[in-house]
Amino acid sequence: MRILMDAKNMLGTPFSVEIKDSPYEGDDGGLSSRTAKMLPPLSSTLAVKVTQFSCGTLIVAASMHHQVADLGGFLEFLELWAQITRGDSIDFTNIPDDWTRHPGRFFPSSFDISTESTLSPFKLNSAPATGQPAFSPLMASSVSKWRFTKTSLEKLKNDLSPIASQKYKSGLWISTGDSLTALACGAIVRARSHANVPRFQGRSSLESEMEIIGMAANCRDRCSLGLKASGRYFGNFVTFCMAPVSRSNLLSPVSDSASRVAVAIRDNLSYECSPRAIARKIEYIEAQNIKLHGLTVDIGLSNWCQFDLKGPKLDFGWGKPFRTTDGGNVYPPGACVMMKDYDSEDVVVTISVEEEGEEVVRADPLLNKYAELVTA
Repeated sequence: MRILMDAKNMLGTPFSVEIKDSPYEGDDGGLSSRTAKMLPPLSSTLAVKVTQFSCGTLIVAASMHHQVADLGGFLEFLELWAQITRGDSIDFTNIPDDWTRHPGRFFPSSFDISTESTLSPFKLNSAPATGQPAFSPLMASSVSKWRFTKTSLEKLKNDLSPIASQKYKSGLWISTGDSLTALACGAIVRARSHANVPRFQGRSSLESEMEIIGMAANCRDRCSLGLKASGRYFGNFVTFCMAPVSRSNLLSPVSDSASRVAVAIRDNLSYECSPRAIARKIEYIEAQNIKLHGLTVDIGLSNWCQFDLKGPKLDFGWGKPFRTTDGGNVYPPGACVMMKDYDSEDVVVTISVEEEGEEVVRADPLLNKYAELVTA
C-alpha cells in the first residue's frame, strides 16, 4: 500500500495497493531507503508493507521518502496514525494546521536576518563537482556496526569530559552524544589516513588541517518564544550543522585529543542550533536566487538516539514494534548513524569508510576500548 503524490487532487491522495503471493526467503529490504533525490509525479511517498505468513502471523512495516519527511516528522505521523487506530482521543491543537512546507513560521519574525540571507551559513564548494563526489552512495564503502552499553557510554563521556581529561578545570560541558561523535569521527579519520584514502571532490582540503563534520540536528524543539513545532510539522525540519575540527586531534587515538574534538563539536552545535542560526539557514535555503554548488563535508552523521523507535506510542493496537532498521543498507563512505534501543539502553553505531579503511576501523584502539563489534 502506497500513498502517491497527485498534484491534481490536493484535498487527498490515492492509495495504490499491490497484493502478491511469494515464498519467504528472508527480508528482501522491500522498504529500504529510496535514493532518488527528486520524486517525479505519482511517485510513492509513504509505503506500508503487510506480510501474512502461512501460520497466520502478520508483520507490518512502513517507510516514508526522505524528501517528504525527516525521521522526527515520520515518527510523529506514525504516532498520530497509531492514536487514530487505537481509538484514542486526538488533541487537534497538537497536529499540523496544514501541510505547507514552511518551517520558518515556527521562528519569530523579530529576527532581522534579511541582510544576512545572501551570506552562506554553510561551507560550500567553490564550483560544481566535475567528478564523483566523496560523500556519495555510489562510492564503494565498508560498513561496520558497534554496540555501546550504558556503562561504556557513561565511561566514554566521563573520560572525554574536559574536567576529567585535562589538567585544569575548564567548566566546559559535553553530552554523551558529543563524546560518541568524537569517537566515531576519529575512527573514520584515522582509518582514512592509515589506508591513504584519496581526498575526492567535496571534501576539505589537505592544506586546511581541518575535517568538516556534518551533523543533522532536529529543529522541532529549538524554536523560541514557545513556538514549538513538535507534532505540528510532519515535513523535513532538520538543520545541517557543519563543525570544522582539528585533523591532528582526530588522528590521535587518545582521550585528551578526543575530548578536544568533543568540545569543538559542542561549541558548534550550541551556536548552529540556536533559533537565530536556524532561522538564518531557512532564510538562505528558501531564497530562490541562491544556487548551492554542494556542501563541503568529510563525515556525515545522524544521531537518532533521542527517538524511541520501538516505543509504545507506535503501538497500532496489536503491541509495540519489535524491530526497527536504519533505513537501508547503502551508505556513502564517511557516514555514521547512531540508534538507541530503549529496552536495553544499548546504542548501536553504524560506521562506513572506504573499503581500503575497513580493517583499520575494526582495529581502532579507542573504538575497541568502549564498543564491541557487532558480527551478527
